[in-house]
Amino acid sequence: MSSAKSAGKKRLRRVHYYPGCSLMSSAKDFGTSLFQMFRLMGTWVEPLEDWNCCGASPAHSVNPDYATLLAGRNLLLAERQGIDDLYVVCPSCFVRLRTAEKTLTTDGSLNAKLAKACGREYEGGVRVKFTPEILSDAPIVFEKAVTNPLEGLRGVLYFGCLLTRPEWITGFDIRPYERKLKRLVNVLDVETPDWSFSKQCCGSHLAVTKSDMVDGMVDRIRDHARRAGANCIIAFCPLCQVNLELRGKEVEPLPVFYISELIGLAARLPGHENWVKKHLVDPRPLLSSLDLL
Repeated sequence: MSSAKSAGKKRLRRVHYYPGCSLMSSAKDFGTSLFQMFRLMGTWVEPLEDWNCCGASPAHSVNPDYATLLAGRNLLLAERQGIDDLYVVCPSCFVRLRTAEKTLTTDGSLNAKLAKACGREYEGGVRVKFTPEILSDAPIVFEKAVTNPLEGLRGVLYFGCLLTRPEWITGFDIRPYERKLKRLVNVLDVETPDWSFSKQCCGSHLAVTKSDMVDGMVDRIRDHARRAGANCIIAFCPLCQVNLELRGKEVEPLPVFYISELIGLAARLPGHENWVKKHLVDPRPLLSSLDLL
């Protein structure tokens, strides 16, 4: 290998991530766009090997101990694979893994059950992190990569409710990332109107059991987004994204983009034309009207 190639590889930051079930199914295009975004940042991403479902959303309601063991196995795998920082894409998965991390390091009897099931106890050697933490310095990178400014898009940032609730579990302060992510979206020439519903629950965990209630929750979010002057919503959670496009009855739906999709559009990353085709609320009429496709 040439010295130039070796130097190039050394500059890549290696990140290990927990995929979760959504990234492999309903949010597959989110995963594709996310990986393209990471490559643009000079980041090499590798999945946790042999990962399993973490138990979000229903498992912890049925049997909290088994749900902790499900998530705990992933932490054990990360320890065995020498992973110090495990990044999680989905807020629901983030909460389940952080809950397991907290519980297993304080509940010896449950950690003993994990050892019985998986061969060893969890030693507490893994830091569970959420993907926005990777984007701290991203605006500088993406500003140089934008070849298709997204002028005319007005998107409200929607973080959902799980990242900061319960705080004693997540320990995640979204406020610094709100500012950084808003700046990142603005670098793409997307307007980000202020609104007060960025952390309101969309009801995704109740979508099957109490769909009428969830319709009302989604309609309320859409209504406030429209009142703020938005023509789209920018989401960071695969479960919220699906729920915000699928549910609601009274208020006209809005396209719900992942931030990585917008970066792909603005930088014309490979495959960006295909990502927008699979939304439940077709964003192509909006994008075409703004001459962005």
